[in-house]
Amino acid sequence: MAKTGIIILVHGSRGERAVIETPQVLQRIAQGLRLLLSPEVEVTGAALQFNHPDMPEAVKSLVAQGATRIVVAPYFLFSGKHVTEDIPQLVEEFRHAYPQTQFVVTGNLGLDESFVNLMAKRIIDAVPALRSNSQLPSISTSPIEEQSMDIVEDLLPPLPATSEEERKVIKRIVHTCGDPQIASLVKFSPSAVSSSFSAIAKGSAIITDVRMVATGINKRLTQTFGCPLVCSLDGMNPEDGETQASTRTAAAMRRTGAKLNGAIVAIGNAPTALLALIDMIDHQDIAPALVVGMPVGFVKAAEAKAELMKRDIPYITVTGTRGGSPMAAATVNALLKIAVENNGHV
Repeated sequence: MAKTGIIILVHGSRGERAVIETPQVLQRIAQGLRLLLSPEVEVTGAALQFNHPDMPEAVKSLVAQGATRIVVAPYFLFSGKHVTEDIPQLVEEFRHAYPQTQFVVTGNLGLDESFVNLMAKRIIDAVPALRSNSQLPSISTSPIEEQSMDIVEDLLPPLPATSEEERKVIKRIVHTCGDPQIASLVKFSPSAVSSSFSAIAKGSAIITDVRMVATGINKRLTQTFGCPLVCSLDGMNPEDGETQASTRTAAAMRRTGAKLNGAIVAIGNAPTALLALIDMIDHQDIAPALVVGMPVGFVKAAEAKAELMKRDIPYITVTGTRGGSPMAAATVNALLKIAVENNGHV
């Protein structure tokens, strides 16, 4: 069995105490995980910046120990710039540097019901008089999710001419990014939702620009409808595609070719991948069932999404520079969830 290395990745800090506490905390987490995971796994910690070992040092060490697969687990609560941009970029660099090693990125910590109890414990530790007379309840994720959606609904700005399904998608995007103001930036082509439901019902492929988007898509739901989940980068050699005029993600999108026809294409990271797809739509008669165009950044992202909205192709996008892999994945998950509700799947 191939040896797997796991990196628990924290942010790191310049503080003097962090120099001591960061490796101590990481060591305790690693020790606990070793008891819960396969004995074939080697767990280590790393800091994204300021502390050691940093991510390159941890990767180098695991590869030297014979790891042929490395799982990067971001110990981050929110899907900020580090999670959506910095970590995926670093992982792509590692794929170039270590072509024989498979790299997998997990989702970040996000919202978990155990955090509610943990926060209550921290508050009670500080002010014991605030302890409830009853035992802290065990809160399931379903009520938390429902409560979150209710809160999002109350926070949404006016959304004229929005269907019920479109509103559900917008709520998922807002829930993911934690910003109600982004609701007004979400744009749908007239046939986006109906075309996506038709594709899902047929078991059409869901194709992503980067692995982070694929990682965030609910595998149980894709399997419910028999929709293959594919990252266009899969199978690309490290030396393939990247030139002064292109990127690996753009080259991977072009290489996917006719497989894009009838597929749901979710782009959450690379503006160049979206521009390549638009060029294929214009000049190669490529016709996806839906384009979730949500690349993030200040170079070509807004322009690529503006070009997408000019095409006669079903799309869902977030205008401007905002976007990211979590939003693209949340959009696909929202469509899958609605399709489950509409079709009565369990």
